[in-house]
Amino acid sequence: MALLNHTSNSPQLLTYLGAHYLASLIANVPSLIGSLAALGNPVGLVKNLGDGVSDFINEPVQGFKRSLEEMNPSFALDGVARGTGSLARHTVGGFADSAALLTSTAAKNMAVLTLDRKYAQRRDKVIKLKAHDTKSANLLNGLQSGFSKLVSGILEGVTGVVSKPIKGAERSGLEGFAKGVGKGLLGLIVKPGIGVTDLITDTLIGVKGSVEGTASDMLISYSQVRPRRALYGDDRLVKPYRIDDATAAVIQSKLCLGGENYLDHVDMNSSVALMSVRRLLILGEEKLLLPFNEISKAEVQPKEDTEAFSVKIYLNKQNKDGSEVVEKVDCDDETMANLLCEKLTEAIQKQRFNL
Repeated sequence: MALLNHTSNSPQLLTYLGAHYLASLIANVPSLIGSLAALGNPVGLVKNLGDGVSDFINEPVQGFKRSLEEMNPSFALDGVARGTGSLARHTVGGFADSAALLTSTAAKNMAVLTLDRKYAQRRDKVIKLKAHDTKSANLLNGLQSGFSKLVSGILEGVTGVVSKPIKGAERSGLEGFAKGVGKGLLGLIVKPGIGVTDLITDTLIGVKGSVEGTASDMLISYSQVRPRRALYGDDRLVKPYRIDDATAAVIQSKLCLGGENYLDHVDMNSSVALMSVRRLLILGEEKLLLPFNEISKAEVQPKEDTEAFSVKIYLNKQNKDGSEVVEKVDCDDETMANLLCEKLTEAIQKQRFNL
């Protein structure tokens, strides 16, 4: 839903916004719930299985077609092998992923039940495999990490039976001693159980890394799923989410346009045009950076003896011979060139209007 040039009072605007976000929430609730680590990320499991089944069907078909084209049966056999291998990897990896999420969530909740804040904090710091192990996760280092955490859990439980009552007595006397005995006994029961759960989790991570043969991040540690929403122009307008705009805005923020509000972008295959509210940046074989207030106009021109087109950007400058200074941006086709010229013209007009 989008409202253009709309005029309304505050209550009406709040009503529109409320309806929009409520509809978006209702539409995305199943995906959000299905992606919860506490439930084992069933959406991710289904996606893994779907990818495996898709490869299991498509790879043999593609191999069979190539075998017919080149009259070589080995391509068909290779397709069957690739499809079967992909199905096995996605199935085993998907179930290992989901099971590891369930066990890691259980261990985290058990750590809270120990009533030992320092233990929970220490565990959070070492909750994932070491960086070099993460990049080459396999069954062996998964088992090594898991057994290390199991031994640590047993030691934490045994030492807590002695240390907790002593620390409690030092702080609160007899009452603290009694509480310390309770915490120590609780830890003796729960902490080894957490160690066992961590062993299972790290082993499953190792299994996933082994079957996929790629780097496996610790499954209980997640980063943002999608880039942050792009906000457009000086007014930072909110529009329906677009992954390409969001990605372009993130890239812009890390380049020389960082700090300037995002406006638009054009993906030209071999290069990308990023537009902030003040400047144009072309990223490709050659980098071009132009402020909009230095551009007079832009027009599309076909390139000689080719099917490609160029966007000629005229600057408010003159060469020594009195001719206009012109920059050219090459595009693969006319549609792409027209799109870049259109967006660039709009950006120039907005810059002039703001001035």
